[in-house]
Amino acid sequence: MKKESVIVAKVLKEVSRKAVQAGADSRCMFVLHQPKMPSGIKKMK
Repeated sequence: MKKESVIVAKVLKEVSRKAVQAGADSRCMFVLHQPKMPSGIKKMK
């Protein structure tokens, strides 16, 4: 049971990391609007 939990945790970590990177690299769909990003997300760029 513990082995499965570790595997699920690793998968969730990678999915969340990719989601944050995609959000950091994208722009808002409204013209000329780019909201301020937290400093932690700026490091992910």
